[in-house]
Order: sequence, then structure tokens, then C-alpha cells
Amino acid sequence: MKAFLTSQQTQPPEISLLWYLVMMAALFLLIYTSVKYYQNPVYVRTFKFFQAFQLTALYAWYWFAAIPLSNSLPLYHCRLAMFALLLLPDGTKLKQYFALMGTSGAVFALGYPIMDAYTFPHITAFSFIIGHYALLVNGLVYLLNHYDNSLLSRRSIIVYTLGFNLFLVFVNKVTGGNYGILRYTPFISQSALWVRYLAVSLVLIAMLLLIDEIFKRTGKKRLVF
Repeated sequence: MKAFLTSQQTQPPEISLLWYLVMMAALFLLIYTSVKYYQNPVYVRTFKFFQAFQLTALYAWYWFAAIPLSNSLPLYHCRLAMFALLLLPDGTKLKQYFALMGTSGAVFALGYPIMDAYTFPHITAFSFIIGHYALLVNGLVYLLNHYDNSLLSRRSIIVYTLGFNLFLVFVNKVTGGNYGILRYTPFISQSALWVRYLAVSLVLIAMLLLIDEIFKRTGKKRLVF
């Protein structure tokens, strides 16, 4: 238990090819079950509970382990989407935006996992895995139940994303953190800040617009397996 809750950093856990394939299989299975059971109250409540439990456990550890603000603020894209889907009222622009972000972000995070530098098994690794799977389900379930194509324009999605990422750039300057992977961006970490900002923003915007377009095209029609 001491190792599970340690605040002594080492290195991120390595994921073997086998476990990566298992993670991808679980991702597709949860997409399938979410489309099938998005109106099932037990299914919906179960994954909201997982999300709430994961966030509570993680932030309790942040508090007791005195993790610095460079890593403990809820300002990562996916982390903010987790809180938004649990706390914001249904039918609002922001909740739909964060549902789009959570769905696309969870797929991206699980497809290219970047975990905290703690030896497995550790609470941050379990939080990463459980949290992103729950986010994927909660984002999909919300969109399947509440998506409104009149709420968010493409322009709004672009403006929100550029504005939020610009805010994270300033937060990183103040805290020394890597919120939004804008300080240490994979593949281009040595590039100028404006290049990293544009690259992260454009990738995120593309993902958001893609998910939004899928729901715009399906409208009220839902896939049935």
C-alpha cells in the first residue's frame, strides 16, 4: 500500500504490446456497450460512480501527499471534462463541449497513454486508466442522450479550444506544469511555444469537430447492435 500511494517519482510505467491491445479491446467494448445501453439507468449511474470515486481518490491523494500545483490542478483537458460531466447541468453549451472533449480526449489518451512518473502499481496509473474509460463512457452517454446540434457552432468549438489552451499556456508559465501537454508536447517538445500551442490546439479542434460532425449527421438516429 505504501508503494501504491508513494509521492516519490521514478519513471512512467511501461505498457507491453499485449496490455496495449487489451486496453484497445476494452476501449472498443465500452464504445459498443455505451451505444447499446446509453439509456439504461444502471449503466449510466455505474460509470458516473466510477468517475466520482476515481476523482475523489486521486484528489485525496494529491492533498495528503502535498502534490504541487504544477500537477494537482484540475486543468488537464480530460480532467476538466470529467468534472464538467459530473457537475454541470444537462443541456448547456459547456457541458456539450466538454462531452465532445471527453469522448475524443479519452480515445486519444488511451490510444497514446502518457502516465505520471510512478512505478506501477500506483494510484495515478489506476486513476489514468479507470478515469479515461469512465470519461469515454460518460461523454458518449451524454452525447447520445442530450446532443443538440443547435447548441455549438464550429466557430464556438474553435474559439473555446483556442481560448482554453491559451489560458493553459499562462497557467503553465505560473506553475511550471504541463497542463494540456503544452509545455512538453510529444514529438515537438523542443519547438517554440507558439508551435506547440497551435499543434495541440489544431489536433484537439480536429478531434472535437470530427465527433461533433458524427453526432450532427446521425441526429436522432442511434446505432443499434
